[in-house]
Order: sequence, then structure tokens, then C-alpha cells
Amino acid sequence: MQHLFIVDPLPSLNVTADTTVAFMREAARRGHQVSTAGVDAILAREGRAVAHGVPTRLRSGDDARWYETDAPVTRPLDDFDVVWMRKDPPYDLNYFYIAHLLSLVEARTLVVNSGRGLREVSEKLFVSNYPDLTPEALVSRSIDDLLGFLEHLGGEMIVKPLDGCGGEGVFHLSSDDRNVRALLEMATGHGSVYQIAQRYVPEIRVGDKRILLLEGEPIGAVLRVPEAWETRANFHVGGSAARAEISERDREICDRLRPALLEHGILFAGIDVIGDWLTEVNVTSPTGIREINALDGVRLEEQVLDRVEKRCGERRRG
Repeated sequence: MQHLFIVDPLPSLNVTADTTVAFMREAARRGHQVSTAGVDAILAREGRAVAHGVPTRLRSGDDARWYETDAPVTRPLDDFDVVWMRKDPPYDLNYFYIAHLLSLVEARTLVVNSGRGLREVSEKLFVSNYPDLTPEALVSRSIDDLLGFLEHLGGEMIVKPLDGCGGEGVFHLSSDDRNVRALLEMATGHGSVYQIAQRYVPEIRVGDKRILLLEGEPIGAVLRVPEAWETRANFHVGGSAARAEISERDREICDRLRPALLEHGILFAGIDVIGDWLTEVNVTSPTGIREINALDGVRLEEQVLDRVEKRCGERRRG
């Protein structure tokens, strides 16, 4: 099988922690051919998506020499068996355009995740389709509306940008903070940038549970526990990993999400659950495999590659 991974520059990937590296190494371990490309190497020519793909060999070490590359080869994306969109957010216009280019790939090639899914399953907004599963929320760029919502919630809420990632731009606001209006002015760009405000869930102190889903089925979970002085639990800002069980409530949430994820071609996703509440659905470049592997003694990348191989075989036969 031939894989193309659309990724951030390889030197920027954390070889010991990055989920994409786990996928690439597992593909190589199975004897598959791996190529990589940045988003700047993806284009459309005469109605076909094309990549300047770089043949990439994976090494076993964890130092800077964990990969070797050859000269780029220009090929249509549908020459590959599977195309992995693993470029990290933020989800900006360039990400949106790449998602459109991925929709040009012929059906015989598996795209993980599909261009349509990347466009329509907005990571912060998609949860609005399930208000009974989520903390009470408001999406607005109006400072007055956000202040009114803060009062409605009793004086405490979380605000985050719709296109953010890794905890960037997340604020825990309290009505007794004299800076609250200034923080909203900064967050909204003085009323020009949409934010999502959610009721503060105090169980965040226990941790923000990342649950990984394979075609809508939960395959593993990890708690991201914030530092004592932090509200944000993301690993990028110092959150620590702890073992987590998948509860009945978690399974209820996954069951509700599964039909929509399958409909939109989302093979691999990561959802965030705080307490009993769904807060985000991550589809652009979900992470967490390496942490779950270390805590639970598993290799989740094997399950994902098994499913990818199965889906590719079905597409080729069909």
C-alpha cells in the first residue's frame, strides 16, 4: 500500500509524542510505502488533486534522524491508496481550501479524514448539534451578548475561539474580574471575531478526557489533567496524562455522534469530555495515541491501520 501524509514540516514533529509519527511508523512496519507533503505541496491541475510528495523512510531512533527523504515526486493524490490529512490546526482559510482539494480525490482512494468531513464538522461548532450532551453555550462576537450570557450563567464561563487549538485563546471568565470586558475585547477583536462561550464545568480539575474514536467507536481514552494554576488541560500547555476509563456516559455520547461521523467520512476522531459533558469534536488532526499507549500498554495505531487497510481493500474491490 502507498500512503501520503499531509503534515507539518517533519523536523517540527515530536517523534516521541506525535500521533502522526505513530501512524507513519506503523505503515512502514507493515511494508507500506510512505510519502509526506506539506500543504504548500498540494495543488489542483485539470480537476485532479496533485501532490509534490516526498518518499519518506522511517527509522527506529528517537533522535533528529528518525526519518530519511528522497527527492519529491509529483503524483495525483488518487494514485495513493490512502491520503492522511494530518496538518495541525488552526483551521484557517488555507485549511478550508485544502479540504476542498481533498474532495477531488477519486473514491478508490481513502482520505483520512474526508474533505467534506473536514469542512462540515467544525470542531467547536459541531457540538451545537447536540445541546443535551454539551454545557450550555453561546456563539457570538458581541461583547454585550457574551457579558449577558456570563450573567445568565451565574458569573462564570469559558470562552474560546472557533478556530483555536491546543488551548490557545481559552479564557476562564468570572464576573467579579475587573478585566472581563477587556478580555472579551481582546478575544473578539473588539466584536469582530466569533467566540464560543460555555458554562464552566468544575470537573475540569479532575481532567479533560480525550476519547479516540475509530469510525465512531471508542478505542481508548486519556485524562488531560491541568496544572494547579491552570484552567486549560491541553498537553501543549502543561497538562499531564492520566489513565481514563470509558464510562457509560462516554459511550452514550459516542453512540449519538457515530451516525454523523460516518456520514461525513470521519474515520479517526477525538472527542473531549469534561465530567458528563461533550465540549469538542476533533477531526482535523486528533492526538492522544502515544499517551494512551504508554498508560494502557497498547498500540492503538495498529487498530487504526487495520481499519484503514480494510477500507482501502473494500474501495479497490468496489
